[in-house]
Amino acid sequence: MTKSKNHSSHASNDDVEETIVHTENIYAISEEPSLDPILEKAWRKVDLAVVPIVSMFYLLAFLDRTNLANARVAGLQKDININNHQFSIALTVTYIPYILSQLPSNLVLKAVGPNLVLPTMLTLWGVVTALQGLMTNFAGLIACRFFLGLFEGGVFPGLVLYLSFWYPRQQLQRRVSAFFSTASLSGAFSGILAFGIVRMDGIGHRSGWSWIFILEGIFTILFGLSAYITLPRSPAHAQFLNKEEKDYILSHLRATDPTCRDEDADSFSWREVWKTYALPHVWMMGVVLFFSGVFVYGLAYLTPTIIADLGYSSVNAQLFSVPPFAAAFVVSIIASYISDRYGARGFVSIFATILAMIGFAMYLGS
Repeated sequence: MTKSKNHSSHASNDDVEETIVHTENIYAISEEPSLDPILEKAWRKVDLAVVPIVSMFYLLAFLDRTNLANARVAGLQKDININNHQFSIALTVTYIPYILSQLPSNLVLKAVGPNLVLPTMLTLWGVVTALQGLMTNFAGLIACRFFLGLFEGGVFPGLVLYLSFWYPRQQLQRRVSAFFSTASLSGAFSGILAFGIVRMDGIGHRSGWSWIFILEGIFTILFGLSAYITLPRSPAHAQFLNKEEKDYILSHLRATDPTCRDEDADSFSWREVWKTYALPHVWMMGVVLFFSGVFVYGLAYLTPTIIADLGYSSVNAQLFSVPPFAAAFVVSIIASYISDRYGARGFVSIFATILAMIGFAMYLGS
């Protein structure tokens, strides 16, 4: 009898151990989903369906925010009778609501859905961009720049958050780099477009700079309206993926992001916000991004003016502002590939900073 009990106890322990091992194996599988060569093509489908739209969003955001530089060279400052100080104030006003709207817009994006929030923001700032072509004084410029910053503020963090709905963190960096590099491309496009558009000076009794805002704003509005149809909400709602591909992508997202397995962990918490601000590397990156932003936006807003001050006509100044941004686009793509391929983001950033210092030194010395 005792022997039977011992045997039953031993069998029971074996069953428990087997159950534990089985559970651990299931958890391990959920932690590291196996790679299926056939289903891996699902990422290519996502790349073709999502990344181009996201890239166009950011390209238009940067284009509509910085085309004021092209309009200035085309005669805006003289026509609405403002001085350099007032122009600088208009640039500054843009970034006050731009900064303040970033966190609230991301919360709205998660609650309402990116397929509705992002196209709405794009369409609204397109309307504001077009209205800039109708302004006649400093007050109108300030109002337009304020609302432009308000509607554009959530674009960059919103796009990064949106991409995190589709890609595991190991695959996210390349996609973020792809759309972020369009900022440089938009600088090149801005110069080319302005070069052609300013030739419309006088049409409809409007100046060339006015048409820069109107035409670029109309294109942004049209793209924003089309995005309501073309921008998918999430992998689970993607019509271009079959059920197996959806499950495959979602399994990878759950495996690499703990919040995907816990609704409470994914909910908003002010405590987590303050914990983020307490991290020293966040402040270090904030300082780096601040100075990087000063360089990037300084060039974006002032390059056409600098070229015009060198003695070139306003039309040629638009065209000659293209090469620096075109070169920056190529370098940013190469840099993102190297940083991902070799895991050397710090070294790439340091090298890029040294290049920027050499360039500014050459400019100051010339």
